[in-house]
Amino acid sequence: MIYCQYDLYYIQLMGKLIKILSFLFFLVTFLILSKSLLLNFYPDLSQYYFGAKSMNPYLNGIIYPPFSILIFSLLTYFPFVWIEKVWTILSSVSLFASVYLIFRLYNKKIFSILGFVALGLVCLSFPVKFTLGMGQINNFILLIFVSALYFLNKERNHLASFFLSLSLAIKLFPVYLLIYFFLAKKWKIILLLVIFLISLSLIAMVFVGLKINLYFYENFLPTLLSGWKTDYYNQSLTGFIGRSFLQNIFSQIIIGFTSLIFIFVSILTVFKSLKNKALMNMCFGLLITLNVVVNNFSWQHHFVFLIFPFLVTLFYILNLKKSLKPILIIFISYVLISFNLKNPSDVLILLQSHIFYGTVLLWFLEIYLIWRGSHKLPRGFSLALRH
Repeated sequence: MIYCQYDLYYIQLMGKLIKILSFLFFLVTFLILSKSLLLNFYPDLSQYYFGAKSMNPYLNGIIYPPFSILIFSLLTYFPFVWIEKVWTILSSVSLFASVYLIFRLYNKKIFSILGFVALGLVCLSFPVKFTLGMGQINNFILLIFVSALYFLNKERNHLASFFLSLSLAIKLFPVYLLIYFFLAKKWKIILLLVIFLISLSLIAMVFVGLKINLYFYENFLPTLLSGWKTDYYNQSLTGFIGRSFLQNIFSQIIIGFTSLIFIFVSILTVFKSLKNKALMNMCFGLLITLNVVVNNFSWQHHFVFLIFPFLVTLFYILNLKKSLKPILIIFISYVLISFNLKNPSDVLILLQSHIFYGTVLLWFLEIYLIWRGSHKLPRGFSLALRH
């Protein structure tokens, strides 16, 4: 009896120690991430700010739909030196709020060993650092579409449709989520989404101006859907093919054919899982992963969007009986996506696409888990979703 009490005390003590260490891990990584507040220049934010002041924002650095200009124009009422710090703080808050919502979605405690470790890994990720350092809008978009998926899980379709339309109106992301609604015949959500999207577009047309709206759709949008960007920071399929092979018609055919394979397999997998509603979030995670793979341009900061599929897949894996191998795979995927080459030209061209490899690895893992789980759920998983 004494030994049992001692063992219990020892286990409790070790649990507290591990929790303290995990918190310290998060604290250190958070302080490292917070160095972004000390930067003197945020390139993308400056384009948002000064581009919104110009006669034609699309000739001065802004690349997002017209509704985004309306949002950026609100920033111009304040001095840029204030906006830089406020934007960075709010971006950080949006990042952590997104993680919190995903944990809440699965009834997981954010103030736990798992929560602190997850937050620490988020802070260490280069796409997260890159997003903050560039003054990118990604963390806000992440929070918007995570909120949409959160409300969708709570069957609050009006809010879900609004937030998803808001995400699309600002950055056209994540457009591939619409695949799920069409396959699942969620016509009410699609109708609400279209209504909200049209409403936001009309607001942009009134306040931004018809001329700028037409310029975006006629002259600027087509350039986002074509062309080559072989920079190291473009980690999409197009970037990988463009760096690895000659840029010619044959390479373009490879990109088109491979993209169709990714899209077709993803659609088939989602369709197969429709009867199992508990796999819905895994499907959304898969489609978000698909989005950054087949986009023409997926800069490193775009991969902050993979926080959702990473966490959703992790929670799914933790409910499997044999979870060691999948966890190892997801960790390898995280490492490949989360580090950055300071001098990419110093390594072999094929090694410069490490983020692309990590994303494809995550995509394969999601395909496997969804396909395998389409008929059978891990024990306790459906119960966790009900809470």
